Amino acid sequence: MNIVTLLIFMVFIGAAIGAVTNAIAIRMLFRPYEPKYIGKWKLPFTPGLIPKRRGELARQIGRTVEEHLLTPESIERKLNEPDFRRDVTVMLQKEAKPLLAADQTLAELLDKLHFKEAEQQTERWVESWIDNKYHKIKSFYLDQTIRESLPAQWLDTMEEKVPDVSRYILTKGIDYFSGLEGKTRVKRMTDDFLAEWGKLGSMVQMILGNTSLEDKIQPEIIKFLSSPGTKDLLNTLLQKEWDKLLDWKWEDVLQKFSDEKALTKGKSFILRQLDLASLFQKPVSVFLQPFEEKIINEIIPLLVERAGSVVASRLPAIMQKLRIGDIVREQVETFSLARLEQIVLDIARRELKMITLLGGVLGGAIGLIQGLIIRLF
Repeated sequence: MNIVTLLIFMVFIGAAIGAVTNAIAIRMLFRPYEPKYIGKWKLPFTPGLIPKRRGELARQIGRTVEEHLLTPESIERKLNEPDFRRDVTVMLQKEAKPLLAADQTLAELLDKLHFKEAEQQTERWVESWIDNKYHKIKSFYLDQTIRESLPAQWLDTMEEKVPDVSRYILTKGIDYFSGLEGKTRVKRMTDDFLAEWGKLGSMVQMILGNTSLEDKIQPEIIKFLSSPGTKDLLNTLLQKEWDKLLDWKWEDVLQKFSDEKALTKGKSFILRQLDLASLFQKPVSVFLQPFEEKIINEIIPLLVERAGSVVASRLPAIMQKLRIGDIVREQVETFSLARLEQIVLDIARRELKMITLLGGVLGGAIGLIQGLIIRLF
């Protein structure tokens, strides 16, 4: 065999051995997936390196992702990037516009959000709120007098109204007795009076002659009601009664009235004013469209900015709670070995081919050197 043929043969053999050896080594990273036995003796290098160390590999990948890839600092930088915030703002603005113009009713929207029987629940909440407020106010003021519980300004104002009340009463009294109804009432009263006195009453009527008793009494009543003294007397009486009323405790006041009936009527009145049935049947756009420009141009950008700042400030705690490393480890451990092999090959296929080629080149070089040594010696 001449030297050229020998060298070519040695180079070819060396390259084949180097390439095949590296290919087998790469293959042994994944295969076999399970240990192989001859009888009770387990074959060495089975299972492959990655199947054997999959748990440790999963932990290392999880730790690497948590400590070097998805770190609070890297996420915070991303959240604070102006381009990222601008993209989020534009996306939310596009999503908000159809909602602001939606023709679905408030009840339909709440139903889609799984708030069932929203109208009935709102009505029950309003009634419960009124009950709670009423009983809290009642228990707070129950042992207090009216004077203690009302503001001083209210008391002064109402006390100033006492003369107006007496003037109103006297004016209405004068108007009443000056009219036909008042005169009829006086006549009925005098007739009853004369009838009770019998003969004495008849004598009084005879003394008066053609003039009826009511004609004498009616002007006197009007004169009495128009007298300044009567007004002063009524002012004094009203003032005394008002002072007595102010010293009542609310407990005494409530005993004279059915507060439960008043509470029931109050709740019914408030619910009628709220008109929840009509409110929940209105389209969502009725509530939102008046504020559309403000929501789109002001509220959403402000919300993105503040939400980003809040999330960024709490990222360390959030990341600690999420345990990204554990999540990655659990996901990697659930991968089948075939899928894990495919992932690694997809990532490093070119590099693994280059390693195989490098083995062939090195083997060929070694074969060439061996051929030259054999030729020399």
